[in-house]
Amino acid sequence: MRVVFGCSWVALAAALLLVFARPAAAQPDRVARLVVLLRTNGDFRVRTQAALALGASQDQRAVGPLCSGLADVSRTVRAAAAAALGKLEKGGTQCLERRLAIETSQSVRASIERVLERLGGGPRPTIGPDTKYYLAIGKVTDTPNRPPGDVDRRIRGSMTKAAAALKVYAVAPPGETVTQAEALLAPHSELKAFYLAPRLEFVYGGGSLTVRISVAMFSYPERALIGEYSFRVAQPGVTEPDRGAEDELVEAAGEPLMQMFNKHVARL
Repeated sequence: MRVVFGCSWVALAAALLLVFARPAAAQPDRVARLVVLLRTNGDFRVRTQAALALGASQDQRAVGPLCSGLADVSRTVRAAAAAALGKLEKGGTQCLERRLAIETSQSVRASIERVLERLGGGPRPTIGPDTKYYLAIGKVTDTPNRPPGDVDRRIRGSMTKAAAALKVYAVAPPGETVTQAEALLAPHSELKAFYLAPRLEFVYGGGSLTVRISVAMFSYPERALIGEYSFRVAQPGVTEPDRGAEDELVEAAGEPLMQMFNKHVARL
């Protein structure tokens, strides 16, 4: 039974890929057919292949169906829809952001974040009359024994919240490109712009958990190194890996990190 099913699946996958190998004149409704497969087929593997094929279509009509595919019951299909929007590069950042806010699968979240980073997703920051500094925060490298992107989300969210509380910062969205930054900053020559690159390490020893964070400071968007500062925070009594304790310390670090930068920035 498995052999028969496997053969039929391979044949179907090949057929889907061949849809785009044929001349457009011979396949006038190829996108429409793939959209139907993505929306209605009962086999998640068929829907997955349909999503990937739509991503390869370079057809604007694929954006809406792929956005709908982000809500599929199968996390495999959802991840494929996100990857397809990234390959298509014809829109979809808003639906990716909406899905990221409610997505429960860590693997799908990681896929969405990678695509948003490539597409320069995220809401555009508001530059108001009190804004003095434009701030981009670099991605934190994944740490051992943590889901991909989890620590980065926490430290970025913590620092962004702390920056907003200071009232004088506008924070760039994750994955902002140089072109996007230059376009946004061009009418605001009075602003000073910086790029912060945090590096983080969890250290267990001496009867406590210590989180060490160093932050390299760069000009932005050209990223010329300016300097570096560091911060550490510890929780006594934690002797074995404890994700909850790690999360608490990382999320608590955003405010002191931004307060330290705020003291430096006046001299930069």
